[in-house]
Order: sequence, then structure tokens, then C-alpha cells
Amino acid sequence: MTTSENDDSYDRGPEHAMDDLGTAARSADRARAGSWRWVRIYLLVWALASIGLVIGLGLDDKAVTISILLAWVILSLVGGIWSRSRGLTPRGGARRIGRAAGLWAACYAIVLAVGVTRQSQTSGFWIAAAVFTAIPLVVAALIPAPKAADVS
Repeated sequence: MTTSENDDSYDRGPEHAMDDLGTAARSADRARAGSWRWVRIYLLVWALASIGLVIGLGLDDKAVTISILLAWVILSLVGGIWSRSRGLTPRGGARRIGRAAGLWAACYAIVLAVGVTRQSQTSGFWIAAAVFTAIPLVVAALIPAPKAADVS
């Protein structure tokens, strides 16, 4: 028996082509939505971790600060492995993550430069700074996915 004898989809004719194309389009939409979902989750978890990291840096307890830095390293490794395991990357997703990462790094550098030199004992500064570092990540996560985004 050949494949066409086992599979009646070959015998359905052109009248079913529109149904098949509709099914393929719905599958592509689900894949696209799922691929953007993991990008948003990744960015939001990173934003929350950044808040914890910056607040931890502002604490005056060295043991707590070291524990938070260790947690940051572990979370970074887990996040990298998790993002690689997603399978589908939305077109433009890597660019969005890259831009958010660059803006986050700039915000983080500003926070460290100001915080270490001037405000290291002020908890209010570190809380505001933590929110400041999370802004690029949250904004990148909340930007709607492009309508015609493909997955690769």
C-alpha cells in the first residue's frame, strides 16, 4: 500500500483545500502566540529578578547581598537554558530581548554608578533604582506581538 492509499486526505479533492489551509493558519497562529508568550514570561521574570538584585545590592548585610548575587547567577543560568529549550523563536523576539537587555544594562550601570558613589545607605534610592532597572524589561514584555509575526 502506498501513502495515498492509507491517507484519505489525498482523495478529498480541491474542495477541502480551504479547510486544510484554515487549519494550517490556526496552527501557525497558536505557534506564534506561544512563542511570544515565552518571550514575555522571560522578560517579566528577568524584571522581577532585577528588582531583587538591585534591592539586595542596597542592603547593608554582606551575607544577604552575596546570597542574592548567587541567586542571580543561578536564575540567569536557568533562564538561559529555559529560553534555549523553547523550540520556537518569534521573528523579532531575539531583537526585542536584545534591545531590552541593552537598555537594562545601561540602567543597571547608571544605578551602580550613582548608588555606589552617593546613595549606598539610602534604602529609598535602592527601591527606586530597582524599579528603574526593571522598566525596559517590562516595557519590552508588554509591547504587543506583531500581527504578522512568523516563527523560526
